Amino acid sequence: MASEKELENIINEVICPVCLEFYNDPVMVDCGHNFCKNCILKYWEKQKGNVSCPKCREEFPQRNIRPNRFAANMVESVRKLSIKPREDNFLRCAQHDEKLKLFCENDRTAICVVCAVSREHKDHRINPLQDVAVIYKGKLKSALEFLNNQVDEIANCQNSQEINISELKKHADTIRKNIELEFAKLRQFLRDEEKLLMGKIKRKEDSILLQLEENLKAASSENALMNRRIEDIQKRLNLQEAELLKDIKSVLEGAEMPFIRPIDVNINLNLHEPTGPLQFLVWKRMLKVISPVPAVLTLNPQTAHPRLILSEDNTQVMRGDWKKLPDYPERFNFLLSVLALQGFTSGRHYWEIDVGNSTGWDVGVAKASVTRKAIPENGVWAVGLWDKEYTAFSSPRSPLALSMNPKRLGVYLDYEEGQVSFYNADNMTHIYTFSETFTETIYPYLSTESKTDPLKLVTFKV
Repeated sequence: MASEKELENIINEVICPVCLEFYNDPVMVDCGHNFCKNCILKYWEKQKGNVSCPKCREEFPQRNIRPNRFAANMVESVRKLSIKPREDNFLRCAQHDEKLKLFCENDRTAICVVCAVSREHKDHRINPLQDVAVIYKGKLKSALEFLNNQVDEIANCQNSQEINISELKKHADTIRKNIELEFAKLRQFLRDEEKLLMGKIKRKEDSILLQLEENLKAASSENALMNRRIEDIQKRLNLQEAELLKDIKSVLEGAEMPFIRPIDVNINLNLHEPTGPLQFLVWKRMLKVISPVPAVLTLNPQTAHPRLILSEDNTQVMRGDWKKLPDYPERFNFLLSVLALQGFTSGRHYWEIDVGNSTGWDVGVAKASVTRKAIPENGVWAVGLWDKEYTAFSSPRSPLALSMNPKRLGVYLDYEEGQVSFYNADNMTHIYTFSETFTETIYPYLSTESKTDPLKLVTFKV
């Protein structure tokens, strides 16, 4: 007859690791472990892509299960023996050789009836092992469910990281391709400019060279003729009188004909582009391919707050005294702000604003419908300096930690991409970028509290 230890081992072989009950329709997975068919399929429902074994955690690309008739037969054999799992099978107390039928809640260990009445467990809470097993079985199931949820959360986290990696690579590739495209345009422009100038030099050189070669050819012909005349005269000097005087007239006429020099050719190429300020000339023409070309802006007086003073050419603004002005709908009368006359509905644009030593300002862009008669809740994308702190006017506002105080701000607007970026124009250090979807006209925006240091729109002169 099988011992209790052997019976317990048999029982353990026919218990599903998931539900902790006898196998019901047992199946085997690829790693060799067995489970109830419904248990493993339900466990796999929560997993995406690869699945894993609940017992050993080995991962499989396919959800393969195979019926295990041997395990099913084992369950039937155990049932015929009237053996119930975890009920009639008890380990024995090593101290008293009694069955462990009780559970000490204080020490959280299984004990026998002798241990229960001992001094060691005298005042401890003792409960029947079977009752406690039911409770802890529930706790184990909860723990198992928690762990499975954790596995799912980890899988989701892994999936999220993989997506982020893919998006990062895609974004980086897009930026790299854009950089390559922009530099390819510049390189092509420079190659075209080089080819153009080289062509001019070649054509001028060929023209002058042709004249010089014609002069050289004419001189060579004259030289040959002169040498023949010299040779003829030298021969005549050795002849008798009659031979010497034969055709003497034509000989002397030929000898008296002087060499007519060809017209001098000016070998100066007279090409001032390659020999002048070449890089500056090319850079100036490069503006045709640079995008965006720095925008030429002026301020719109009809939008300026009554306290603002604009320069005569509408390129500078500072705070002054209140003036009585027509209250146009487009005029700011709450914030000390002003918009540029030029607005943008598409494309990429860049401009610079000289903030100098002003201690109270903000610059950026605003949409056409921005609130003019109160504090705008939205529709302004700007950075500024107030109370000695640099701030991006996001929602909520973002403090900016700048390594150096900018004297000139560069503003870049990409309408289609919904991007407004700010730079320290002295070294083109990036300061802040807003991302937005634009649906209406966008205007350059300025605001100032300074009475001594005006904000100035920078005009690029090339």
